[in-house]
Amino acid sequence: MKQFYFMALAAAFICASAVSSATAQQATPYEVEHQTPGNYKDFRFAIGGGYAYRLGKVAKTGDSKIDDMNKKLRHGFTIDADGQYFFKESWGLGLNANYCSANTSGDNITLLGIDRSVNYKETQSFLYVGPSFVARNESEKFLLVTHFGIGPLFFNSDMNLSGVNVNGRKTTVGINAGIAGEYKLSAKTGVGLKLSYVMGTIESLNVEGQNYKSDEKISVSNLMATVFVSFRSW
Repeated sequence: MKQFYFMALAAAFICASAVSSATAQQATPYEVEHQTPGNYKDFRFAIGGGYAYRLGKVAKTGDSKIDDMNKKLRHGFTIDADGQYFFKESWGLGLNANYCSANTSGDNITLLGIDRSVNYKETQSFLYVGPSFVARNESEKFLLVTHFGIGPLFFNSDMNLSGVNVNGRKTTVGINAGIAGEYKLSAKTGVGLKLSYVMGTIESLNVEGQNYKSDEKISVSNLMATVFVSFRSW
């Protein structure tokens, strides 16, 4: 009799286990089908403009007019653009491009190698384009984005000496880094402030097809502060 009760209890346990397993198999596909996995493949684009400050020391020539002109080239404007794709919640890859420009001028300037005084104008421009590693941290209303990258830096100098145009240019390697904080205006747009810099040096300048080597390295670095508007896919 005890064996009968034991067999009946075992059979009931097996039946209950089978029913429970069948129910779980039916429920699992439904839950997996309706479960939303985490997706961080997000795109962000930002563009802005602002102030650029030329880094590096200003060479002193002993001529106050030329020194004053060189100081003016420290201050310019910049246009900055970012395209970023986030593979994870906290990091992604991007492409940064920024353009800086500064100009100066002076009358009756005596330049080295020129026997007469000239009216001098110069516009210097810097163009950086390169890939970057991007990190982000965000809350409901704010987003913080940082980036670091390396890419080509194109330096160009357009000079005018009493109506005679002279062009100098050089390409070097630039290091770019920045941090941007933005306020989310809506679910897809934001505005903010970005602080960034591009660092690079050149040792020579190609002027009208001839290469002129400098005694010291010339800084083509800029520190930039920009106001921007951004567009997000998330």
